[in-house]
This record gives sequence, C-alpha cells and structure tokens, in this order.
Amino acid sequence: MHLQLVISPSHFVDRYGRRVLTDGGQPGMDCNEDVGSTTEQYRNRVAAAVYANCEHLDNAQLDEIIAWVQLYKSK
Repeated sequence: MHLQLVISPSHFVDRYGRRVLTDGGQPGMDCNEDVGSTTEQYRNRVAAAVYANCEHLDNAQLDEIIAWVQLYKSK
C-alpha cells in the first residue's frame, strides 16, 4: 500500500515559518492576500503557480523546473 502526501497551501512557508499562500492557494502572507514586500509578493506568486500546477507533473518535469530556478540562484 502506497500512501500519498496531500499537498495543501499550508505546506508553503517561508524561512521564518510564515505561510505564503491563502487557504485557497492564492498568494498572500500569513493567509492574507496582497500582503508583503514587492519581492515577497513575487515569491508568493511563484509559490501559487507551483501549488496550482506541479501536482500534474512527473519527477523529470519537476527536476527541469528545479534546474531553471537554480539558474537564478547562481546569479
């Protein structure tokens, strides 16, 4: 029997433990939409896109996305 993790917006937290998505999966700090600095809002939009789309991707596709994000980390 294989148990599958159900991913919810509450799993998306920043390095300080603050949630970056609302209960509905929209960008927002501490479950409040349109809250946060400009860079926090950009990050939260990426988190919302990940939450909305990555469930449908396979591991190879997820690895490709991770590699693209890492390109920016090296800047």
